Formats: sequence, structure tokens, C-alpha cells
Amino acid sequence: MAKNQRLPVKLSQWYGDISSVEELREIIASPVFQTAVMTLKEAAGPNSSALSDDPVKSAMRLSWYAGYRDAFSDLEKLTKFPAKKSADMEEWDHITLDS
Repeated sequence: MAKNQRLPVKLSQWYGDISSVEELREIIASPVFQTAVMTLKEAAGPNSSALSDDPVKSAMRLSWYAGYRDAFSDLEKLTKFPAKKSADMEEWDHITLDS
């Protein structure tokens, strides 16, 4: 682990640091990272020998797999800026009383 370990930040702070977003985008796009992701997904994925007759064990295995997929998807989401909402947007401005 790095000596300069950073603590988690709020999403608004994350997106405020454009260089971090761009750096993460580059990391995720790298062939090494993509290969690592595919390797972990393949290793964690369900197969005929990994599924058990015990439904609880099978459910646990599938839950782990879903967690891997969600984690990688969430990392990709951190590379895309959220849509900006207008502060002065009126909720009902699409309705007019004159019509």
C-alpha cells in the first residue's frame, strides 16, 4: 500500500478534482487493468464445478461475483461526470396556465 494513503472523499469532492477523474479514466483504459478485470471476473464467475447442490453456497458464490462486477462498474462511473442540474430549474415550468 502507498505511503501517502488517502482517505475516501465525498462524490462532490471527487468530481471537483478533474485530474483524479482523468487519471482514473486512463488507468481503467489501460490494457493491464482491463486484463486484470477480465481475469478476476473469470475466476469469480459461476461455472458448473463451482456451483453447489447447496443453494446457500451457490447464492454466496453468485453474490461475490455480482460484487466484483458492481465494483468495476462503479469505478467506471467515477470517470464520467454527472449531468449538471440547473439551480434555478422550475419543477412545474412545463405546465402553463394560459393554454
